[in-house]
Amino acid sequence: MPTEESEKIIRKIVNQLRETGMRKTEALEELLQTMLDHHRPFLLSELGEMPGLKNRDQATIYRLVMKLKEAGVVRQLSLGERGNYFQINLSDHHHDYLLCRECGMVTEVPVECVLHEVEQKLAARHGWKDLTHSLAFQGICPECLAKP
Repeated sequence: MPTEESEKIIRKIVNQLRETGMRKTEALEELLQTMLDHHRPFLLSELGEMPGLKNRDQATIYRLVMKLKEAGVVRQLSLGERGNYFQINLSDHHHDYLLCRECGMVTEVPVECVLHEVEQKLAARHGWKDLTHSLAFQGICPECLAKP
């Protein structure tokens, strides 16, 4: 459900995308809203099953996600063996994850990350800019453990 904050973020992203020649479409707004509403990484196949995107062609969703990735709005994460995940790239939000090896469930874990200082040192030492990381702890979730 759109909130004032998510609408503000979407407007900012759409304005940024217009500078690259991308048009504002209903599908684009629905995709951004879905990704903002759920605050987690998605497989492309999962996005197509979300209520706000069920009526959208999977190819349309794929093309939009790839364009958003090229524009730096969405980042691609390699978490486990199920495929690539995609998440809105909000620069003021850092994400680390718990990943279930059985069902593939991804849970964001809000922890203070001790790697930021390491990132800064590595970037300075090697001359890199905009260095980021993502960290995924893998295990078996409570739902999978409860299965017989």
